[in-house]
Amino acid sequence: MDLVALKVIIEHRSEKLLLSSGIPSTVEQLHETVKETFGLIEDFTLHYLDEDFGDTKEQHELDRHQLIAESKKKDSTAIKDLMCRTFAHRRHDVISLQMSIEDIKDRWPVLFDVSQVSAEFQRITTLNLEPKFMSMLDFYSPKLLSMFQGKKGAVGERHRAKMSILLQSGIPIQRKREVIIRCLIDHLGEDASALIKDFEDAADAPVSVQEELAEEVMK
Repeated sequence: MDLVALKVIIEHRSEKLLLSSGIPSTVEQLHETVKETFGLIEDFTLHYLDEDFGDTKEQHELDRHQLIAESKKKDSTAIKDLMCRTFAHRRHDVISLQMSIEDIKDRWPVLFDVSQVSAEFQRITTLNLEPKFMSMLDFYSPKLLSMFQGKKGAVGERHRAKMSILLQSGIPIQRKREVIIRCLIDHLGEDASALIKDFEDAADAPVSVQEELAEEVMK
């Protein structure tokens, strides 16, 4: 049997796995081989499968329908695994078929859940979305603030009103980021109230805040 080489992505690095006996006959055998070879303790998922593992179009659709059904349940534990298993199918819809946003929302509603936006970003790039976004926001903050400061008209006035708080000393980085994000939303002509939700005394009711945020989806 021919030697088979697989690319295995582990955190932020990629490794080559050589299988001298070819592809194992089952997913479970491949799973165990990868786990033993790289000394993995925690569980993991396989993103790309071929027809040797029963990865057919029919199975893709069954998994997709199961994912939709699971999304209607409260606190479903199967969504994470199903999203990983259907990644290649979803990628085909987006890249190969170039489906519209409305069609993708109809076929993959879970993808527009707040938590799954971050999870999908990590599946594609192997990076965590929020830390990556914040680091780039901090990197471009000087240029963004300069752009907002130079904006003319009513929008510029709103920018400068928001940025006035940054003149104070000891402003925490979280507050600075909030100001820049609000200015950027306004700069792009979007409604900040539709994208940012403010909570009063959130510390007094952290559970209800988390529950409300969990119900948010991308529009």
